[in-house]
Amino acid sequence: MVKPISMFLIFLILSFNYSNAAFAQVIHKTRLGDTLNKIASQYNKKINTIANLNGLQKNHHLVLGQALLIPGSYYIVQQGDSLFEIANRHAINTKSLMNYNNLKTSFIIPGQKLSLPPSSKKNIWTGTYFIPKDKDTNTWMIEKYKRTLSGLFVFDYRPNEKGQLIRVKENEAHKIAWRRDLYPYATLTNVSSKGFDPDLVHKVISDPALRKTFISNIYSLLDSQDYQGVVIDFEMVRPEDRENLNQFIKQLAAKLHRFKMHVLIALPPMTGDKIPQYYSGYDYRTLGKYADKLFLMTYNWHWPGGPSGPIAPISEIRPVLNYAISVVPKSKLMLGIPQYAYDWTINGENRKGAAYSTQNAINQYIKHESEVFYDEKASSPWFRYVDENQKLHEVWFEDPRSLLAKFRLVKEYGLGGMGCWHLGTSMPQTEEMLLSEFNVE
Repeated sequence: MVKPISMFLIFLILSFNYSNAAFAQVIHKTRLGDTLNKIASQYNKKINTIANLNGLQKNHHLVLGQALLIPGSYYIVQQGDSLFEIANRHAINTKSLMNYNNLKTSFIIPGQKLSLPPSSKKNIWTGTYFIPKDKDTNTWMIEKYKRTLSGLFVFDYRPNEKGQLIRVKENEAHKIAWRRDLYPYATLTNVSSKGFDPDLVHKVISDPALRKTFISNIYSLLDSQDYQGVVIDFEMVRPEDRENLNQFIKQLAAKLHRFKMHVLIALPPMTGDKIPQYYSGYDYRTLGKYADKLFLMTYNWHWPGGPSGPIAPISEIRPVLNYAISVVPKSKLMLGIPQYAYDWTINGENRKGAAYSTQNAINQYIKHESEVFYDEKASSPWFRYVDENQKLHEVWFEDPRSLLAKFRLVKEYGLGGMGCWHLGTSMPQTEEMLLSEFNVE
């Protein structure tokens, strides 16, 4: 007979394992003839459940190549599927999928059920940029997303050339965050009338006396407004200001840490010290010694002013992470994930882009009945459509496939956290997938 204490220990072990096992993420790619009703019937789910999870109305028609998140732990093989493509779509390797299903060969047939191996949940710290609105909207937004967040980066405070801070009308966003058990951070940028301004950065951090005044003003802001810390988002810092930035973060951290405040810094994607050279103003190794967290802006490889293409290709992110973990403790690193789409108007060689939410990208390809394609190397979806003025557009965005690939990167590299630009532009699947993959601290 098993003693009561032993039964209790067994219960604890089973409970611990269950709480740390992520449910599988089932991703269905739509084919010719697919409807929400047909897919719901295949997976024995309610139409509303699938529609709501994927930001759709139950009467929405589907387009070819669309990725739908399906609740459950098994995938139903479709006509034309290959084991490799199914595994890649679910961010696992083919061998793991075969072993989990006791398959001796890669031969599969339509209608076959494949159980997807679960991925262990990881404890993670998440922080997201937040553009304040009115108080009611702030309350609604923070309440809606609070389960997926550890910190809120209120955007954005700015210095003038005297090191004084221009305050943002945040309408109690930081107070609302505290009430929802989130850490509020003041985001400090170098935005001026010129945009991100390297001259402004140089002015406030190169002179020792002005730098000291600037740091004192930052502390006063955090203290008077009851912020947990600051996120430094200085972009386009020049190579000649490398040591100035190092000294600024070192001295800022020394000041704020005395009062148990945090220093976070957003950094551009680099693959080595001073690589690329135009980002050599950022010293990962030194900044990583003093800052509490480093937010890697691993996105914008393609941007509205340049040619169309994937915003955050996995093939480009990996070299950045390989370098970052070699010089900075993994626990301090945050993977930046874009939660937006870029829509380029294509006119010969002249391409101009605009940004909007991921959900709007979904609405666009449904409206124009565009087939959705997936770049396997970049792990990024895209589509094209023709607008009412007969202009051709190309849109790159994120979907469940690309997000799952990025979430699994966080686990693979053992990163301490992740975050996005910016709150409110994601699709409904994002929150569901994040909570399935991670325990948010």
